[in-house]
Amino acid sequence: MLNLKEILATLKNHNIFFVLIGGQAATAQGSVYLTRDVDICHARDKENLEKIVKALSPFHPYLRGAPKDLPFIFDLKTIQAGLNFTFSTDIGDIDLIGEIQGVGYYNDAIKYSETMKIYGMQCHVLTIEGLIKSKKAAGRPKDKPVIKELEALLEIRKQKGKKKNR
Repeated sequence: MLNLKEILATLKNHNIFFVLIGGQAATAQGSVYLTRDVDICHARDKENLEKIVKALSPFHPYLRGAPKDLPFIFDLKTIQAGLNFTFSTDIGDIDLIGEIQGVGYYNDAIKYSETMKIYGMQCHVLTIEGLIKSKKAAGRPKDKPVIKELEALLEIRKQKGKKKNR
């Protein structure tokens, strides 16, 4: 079961540099589409990766979809060796994304983010523009209706902005 509040609190309490992306970011931006995981784009420097390992280890991260008897060690060496990971944990599915299609790495994602309060915590969240860009670049059929909704939300925001400036 997904516990977004606990996942975000864990990341924030360990001072991890990340941007909330994917479905949870879309929901934060007003989308009605639901997702069952948390996607984050994270800084890939050694210190941040060490923090991620320390923060998530108590929740027993395991490669989502992998056979349970597959040997897997969640440690710095493993995380450094890969770019994107999809994990099942005791607090929900978490995807660690080193590079977002269409947007880039963490430093690029920050440029496409805004700070939002989620469960009382200040979090960097991918903007609607960033979400559209990444979902278009991914080219997945399941994203097509979400892209249309995000484009509509963006247009509504632009129209509201025009009315405020009158």
